[in-house]
Amino acid sequence: MRSWNTGRKAVLAACVLLAGCGGADVEDAAPPSRTASALALAQVDHERIAQQLYLAYLGRAADPAGLAFFAGAGRQAGLPADMGVLSARYGSEPGWRQVLDSLAGSPEALALLSGDDAAAVTAMYRNLFNRAPDPGGLAFWSGALASGALTRGQVPVALLAGAAVADQAVFARKAALASAFTAALDTPERIAAYNGEGAAAALRQVLAKVSATTLDGDVAVLVDEALAAVAASPAFPKVQAIVRARCVACHSVTPTMRGFNTAPRGIRFDTPEQIRADAYRIYVNVVQTQFMPYGNQTNMTQAERAVVRAWYEGEVQDGAR
Repeated sequence: MRSWNTGRKAVLAACVLLAGCGGADVEDAAPPSRTASALALAQVDHERIAQQLYLAYLGRAADPAGLAFFAGAGRQAGLPADMGVLSARYGSEPGWRQVLDSLAGSPEALALLSGDDAAAVTAMYRNLFNRAPDPGGLAFWSGALASGALTRGQVPVALLAGAAVADQAVFARKAALASAFTAALDTPERIAAYNGEGAAAALRQVLAKVSATTLDGDVAVLVDEALAAVAASPAFPKVQAIVRARCVACHSVTPTMRGFNTAPRGIRFDTPEQIRADAYRIYVNVVQTQFMPYGNQTNMTQAERAVVRAWYEGEVQDGAR
């Protein structure tokens, strides 16, 4: 196992220089000993990189659409498979930096990594290695963030690049579980269930059970556990995500659907309170008559309508009794 000084700190020496450190007089460091492969990566490699980035920044497995999107973005940007290269050249490769920063700056990541620099670093360690940082690591990485030497878009891959052997093993097993879980989202119902904050939180709890000694057979069991946990997670966050994706283009104080300057009939779903207040109307129009979305222009699926049904008939009606 590499020590903290010879592992993470050595990697950061190159990262800090290449990040620019906020000064105009810093010279570029010599390229790291590792270099990106000259061979084009296969689609499976781009998907593996995207899955690793989901874990690093969001602490969860990718959904199929997200996996496809970020695999494509990584392919277009030419992301390397080597996290050390990706970290060290973060400051000199705008396309790479844009992909990482888009994840780090997403609302989900901002919520997950909220708080001060120490809290963010602690959350990153748990996302990656299922453990709290050691005191030296916490001080070093939070200090790098506080000084501006590194950004929150860079630290997760820098942590991976300098990880000790045991931490690498944990991350590899988490990545294997994440990939198997995404592959198991093979029906519209499972895809619709893996939506919203509740489902993501349920999956993170299962991923937190992974250790360096987790075996292939354990991964298969954990996938089944994760699918069941996600399916049983609170329905409202899933409904809110569906409403945002399929309804808010029209039903908002600022509609984005062409031809709408105001929300039809003044009905808006911008907030959780507005969605809950109109629960019955949503249920009737989305589930019973399926009149909405109008002409299904936003492509609501039957699986998503089933999620709305389960929410209304389970949580809303039961709560009103």
